[in-house]
Amino acid sequence: MKISSWILLLGLFVLLGCSKEEQAPLPPLKKIEVPEGVVGFYSGRLPCDNCKGKVVKAELKEDSSVVFIQNIVRGSTPDSVETDTLSGRFTFDGDKLSMELSEGKVRYRFQQGSYGSLALLTGAGTVYKDQDGFKAELIRIYINPLRKTADTALTKETDTPKVADTSRVQGEN
Repeated sequence: MKISSWILLLGLFVLLGCSKEEQAPLPPLKKIEVPEGVVGFYSGRLPCDNCKGKVVKAELKEDSSVVFIQNIVRGSTPDSVETDTLSGRFTFDGDKLSMELSEGKVRYRFQQGSYGSLALLTGAGTVYKDQDGFKAELIRIYINPLRKTADTALTKETDTPKVADTSRVQGEN
C-alpha cells in the first residue's frame, strides 16, 4: 500500500509539474513619432576655443526666430560662468539648419539627425567631433505638445483652458 501511494503521489507531482501556463501576449507598443520640422527646444554642448565648456539651450520658433542661451564656463568656480542670451533667425533646407545670431556676428550650421537632434557642422561641411570622437550636438526636448481642446483649436499644454461664462446662470437662481 505504501508503494502504490508513493507511485500515485509521484505521478501527481509529475502531472502538476509538467503543466505549463500560457502567458497572455504583451500588447503592442506604440511607435514613437518624431515631429516633423525643427521647431522646438534644444539643449547640448558645443565646442569652445577659449573656455572649458559651452552649454547651450536654443528655442527654434515657428516664425524662424531663435532664442539662444549659452553658458560659457571659463574656470572652476561658480562665478566663472558667463550667461549670454543671443537672438536671431534660422533657415532649414533639407536636413541642414543655418543659424544667424547677434545680427550675423555668430553663425552655426547643423545637420538634422534621425531622431531630431542637430549635429554641429565644420566649415568643411562635416560633422564636428571632439578629440574623443564625440559629436557636438543639440538634443531636441519635447515639451508643451499641441493638443485639441473642446473648441477644436490646437493650443499648448500650458495654456489656460477656456471656461464658459456661468455668472449669468448662477445669478438667475
